[in-house]
Amino acid sequence: MKKLFLAIAMSLVAAISVSAQGITGEWDASMNTPGGARTFRILFKQDGEKLTGTVKREAGDAPLEGTVTGNNVKFAYSINYGGNPVTLTMTAVLAGDEMKGQVDIASQMQDAFSAKRVAVTKP
Repeated sequence: MKKLFLAIAMSLVAAISVSAQGITGEWDASMNTPGGARTFRILFKQDGEKLTGTVKREAGDAPLEGTVTGNNVKFAYSINYGGNPVTLTMTAVLAGDEMKGQVDIASQMQDAFSAKRVAVTKP
């Protein structure tokens, strides 16, 4: 009985620490665009349901803001495209260290979006 209780307690502690971490950290992301698939890195910082961070792109970094509610992630950032600001909004469902959903590009079109947490290597 003690072993069963200990196993349950350890499972709960592991689940709580994963949930406390949320999506904070580095993620490798990909989205489809009219010009083809684009890959980039995202640095997320989660504080409760509030989400902030940076999208690291070849053309330059962009700040992001959004929310995390349960397994639902939504964030947006703006880029300069041909001298015009374009807002990209991602909505995704989080499943462990992966999220999948869609990108809305300037309220004009939608396509696939996905991201995977970058594995943390310990020295």
